[in-house]
Amino acid sequence: MEIRHARNLTLGLAGICGALVLAALVQLAGYGRGYGWLPADAAGAPELLGDIDREPFRMPPRSGFGDVETRPLFNEDRKPTPVGDGDLTAEAPPAAPLNATLTGVILVRKTQSTGELRIAMVRDNLRNETVALKVGMPLQGDQAGWTLVDLQPRLAKFRNASDETAEIELSTAAGPAQAPPAPRAPAEAPVGRGQVAPPKAGNPAETDLAKRIEERRRQMREEAERLRAQRGNSPAEQKN
Repeated sequence: MEIRHARNLTLGLAGICGALVLAALVQLAGYGRGYGWLPADAAGAPELLGDIDREPFRMPPRSGFGDVETRPLFNEDRKPTPVGDGDLTAEAPPAAPLNATLTGVILVRKTQSTGELRIAMVRDNLRNETVALKVGMPLQGDQAGWTLVDLQPRLAKFRNASDETAEIELSTAAGPAQAPPAPRAPAEAPVGRGQVAPPKAGNPAETDLAKRIEERRRQMREEAERLRAQRGNSPAEQKN
């Protein structure tokens, strides 16, 4: 079986080689050489070529495409799209007012190895959380339209998309410093019986009243001394 199979394979390959040799001999004999390109200067060449490559193509006028504009191919109803219908944009909602508190400021000056660092610790009162923002960073959530544009030691400046600005000052937990208590006036010496307390400075009415009382007391003392002297000079006292 193997010898027969090898013999059949050999006969097949020999037949193919014979067909190829026959085709080569036919080509060498000149079969197919009767076809070729027509020379450009041959008689009758223009009539055979026609108007190909003789006149350049020209675009028709715009008026010739009227049907394309009045009946667009890509519209289901084949009606033109109204002008400006797709250009209308919804107005952006107004930005929410800034509701934040500046709780801390970090300022690091620029050095040769590191650049300037400015960070603001801002408490978002709407979200009830504190975030760290560098200059140029926006808030989050409903206040995302506000961006930190400037930072000072005790002041932060924000700007929104409408170019509106808002400033918030640094807030600390400690209240304002209290003034020291005023020094107490020295205790006044007790006023003895029959004496008048010295008038307090700074009140003219009280000073005048104290002078009058002191003058009246002096007059009463002089009157008492005069009466006592008269009683001592009476006849009954001399007889005794």
